[in-house]
Amino acid sequence: MEVIAALILIVVIFALLFVILSSFLFMFDLFLDLPYVATDKKKIETIMKFADLKKNQTAIDLGSGDGRLLLASAKKGAAAIGYELNPFLIAITKIRAKAKGASAQIIVKRSDLWKADLKIADVVFVYGRKRTMQKFEDFVYKNSKKGTRIIVNTNQFPSNQPIKSENNIFLYIK
Repeated sequence: MEVIAALILIVVIFALLFVILSSFLFMFDLFLDLPYVATDKKKIETIMKFADLKKNQTAIDLGSGDGRLLLASAKKGAAAIGYELNPFLIAITKIRAKAKGASAQIIVKRSDLWKADLKIADVVFVYGRKRTMQKFEDFVYKNSKKGTRIIVNTNQFPSNQPIKSENNIFLYIK
């Protein structure tokens, strides 16, 4: 009986530590320009339709979160590069990529997204708060190559008009 009680206590302690650590890592996002917000499946369908990714193209997700868009890009045969600061979300992405057999196509960099090399991207995914969208727009237009498809989720760029919009997703082409 004492062994079972000790095992239960250990499990409870680890569960509490996991909850505390997870809460701390998600609170970390509150201070970033790009908070973690999981993308809805219906939006992912629209995003991937607008992205029109082909095999051997490259998609970059600025603030890749749990890797949903990276996985969807890899499924299309693209190389997918995510920029994410939250180590918990990076771990989730790597676990999901391994489980889906997409580890070779997905790279997640624990790096400030403002240091992303957008010149290699055929598609760039952006999600940001309304107050930071001008900064994102300036960064993406300055650092991406001509012809890059830019997919913006929820808050559109303030200075450029999208080529298409649907389901609160906006397509721009540099």
